[in-house]
Amino acid sequence: MNLLTITEDQSLGEKFDEYFEEVHSYSIENVKIDADQDRVTSYVNGRRVGDYDALFIRPTPKAITFTRLFLESLMESDIESVIDGTSYYIIAKKPYLFKVLTEKNIPTPKTFVVSSQKSMSSAQDMLDGEIVCKKFEGFIRKDIMKTDDPEDIKAFSESLEHGKNYMVVQEFVEGDVYDCLYIDGDIISTRIKGESWRKSPRRDECSESYHKPPSDVSEIAKQAANAIGSKFCSIRLVGPRVVDMHMNPDIERFMKASGKNAIEKVSKMLKPDKDENGDSQ
Repeated sequence: MNLLTITEDQSLGEKFDEYFEEVHSYSIENVKIDADQDRVTSYVNGRRVGDYDALFIRPTPKAITFTRLFLESLMESDIESVIDGTSYYIIAKKPYLFKVLTEKNIPTPKTFVVSSQKSMSSAQDMLDGEIVCKKFEGFIRKDIMKTDDPEDIKAFSESLEHGKNYMVVQEFVEGDVYDCLYIDGDIISTRIKGESWRKSPRRDECSESYHKPPSDVSEIAKQAANAIGSKFCSIRLVGPRVVDMHMNPDIERFMKASGKNAIEKVSKMLKPDKDENGDSQ
């Protein structure tokens, strides 16, 4: 089988070499999408992407919308991919993500999406104690704040422009924090300590270590991934509640923390089982 990797880190693609006969690594900037009246076709370096057997892609914030269109163009092809256009859209667009999780009865903190100071006031009336505000432009998070001070919240929401940006407002929850890398039913997890609500465990405010989550946390992580139809993603849980999900997990970070070979797990996921005649089952 041959694998196409699309990532800004070309060395990541090289880690798949021992699991595939051919590995071709490119950047999203090498991808072109051609559309006509009948179909949309994607090419990378002049070759149809649909001609590859498998795709590993790590989306970047600078190309979120283009990546969604690219993945949607592959939906009628036979290529095995770590993520498809539908689940990518759900997990990238935070208002829709939490709507889907709620509809699927996945436990989450109280979450509201606001696009103006007026709607911010309504959300505040429904939340007690500390809250976490996350400001987005399109798919990209621009800022984050934790507070219980109404004046802080007012100042944080002043720059909101309806139709341009929005805020995801969540109740702040206490409990053990787990980052779970989900790979087709398997989970590699780390436990985060410190200011974990802020951003990444790479910041000075928090640290992480490999830790198997309790069975209820592990089950909720699997249910969350299944709820959005994703075979590959990361899920952050505080206690038994999902506070965020990402479609571009830092696979090397999880490998370093856990010592687990996540590359091998992803490779197995991308290779459909073969019967004795070599045909896909």
